[in-house]
Amino acid sequence: MRLRRWLGVALNHLVFLAIVAYFLSPLTWLFTSAFRENPSVWVEFKDFTLGNFPRVFTGETARWVRNSLFIALTTALMAVGGSFLAAYPFARFEFRGKTLSLFLLVLSMTIPLSAVMLPTFSLARFLHLHNTLIGVALVIAARQIPMGIWVTKEFIASIPIELEEAAWVDGASRWTTIWRVILPLCGPGLAVIGLMSFVAGWGDFTTCLIMLSSEELYPISMGLYKASIEATSWGYVSVDYGVMCAIGLIYLIPPMLAFLFTHRYLVKGMVLGAVKQ
Repeated sequence: MRLRRWLGVALNHLVFLAIVAYFLSPLTWLFTSAFRENPSVWVEFKDFTLGNFPRVFTGETARWVRNSLFIALTTALMAVGGSFLAAYPFARFEFRGKTLSLFLLVLSMTIPLSAVMLPTFSLARFLHLHNTLIGVALVIAARQIPMGIWVTKEFIASIPIELEEAAWVDGASRWTTIWRVILPLCGPGLAVIGLMSFVAGWGDFTTCLIMLSSEELYPISMGLYKASIEATSWGYVSVDYGVMCAIGLIYLIPPMLAFLFTHRYLVKGMVLGAVKQ
């Protein structure tokens, strides 16, 4: 029994170490290559330099970051607002087609983005939203809202209806009750949706690649590709890993800051979203 228990513990530790190595290896390569001169695809601790960063801190990089922040923040606001307003009727009312609508929301989350990009682009072009940052944010937010509706619906359903009834007795309207009572209690769930949507908007590449044609509107995800690819005189393409990793470090900062500011609400949001009160 002792040998079997020892083998079980050893196996658990090996699996844990393998998972840690799997996730830390790319980050280790990213951090070391950003501070190396002429880095390669291998992790090496030599030839350290700060020469990659002066090539990164330019006006073009600042524009990329500004565009990405606009897309990410707008996506988060649209996803949070749309999810909350749409989730309340699903949580509080019974109406014809409710089950079918919820089923279609789940179905929409299974459709790959590449399968709907052509009609999405056609619709955006018809509405004159193509090649605009607000159009990109709208498309990304639309992909986040179905999941947001499900999460927020569970939060609102877990809030006792007696709280709203007490507010109605005191003379509050339904809209006042929604904004003054329901919205604050859904804060942890909305924080989860906001963070997920912010990260989705910040890190998106495919939607920006298809929707944007002007280089002045490029976010940092596309700028990272543009800055690290260089065409050589003999027709081949080379990758500047030092510049790519230096921009990659900048790429990591906003999602990390967003997580640090919202992590207190994330655990509470995930727990409350899974447990009925």
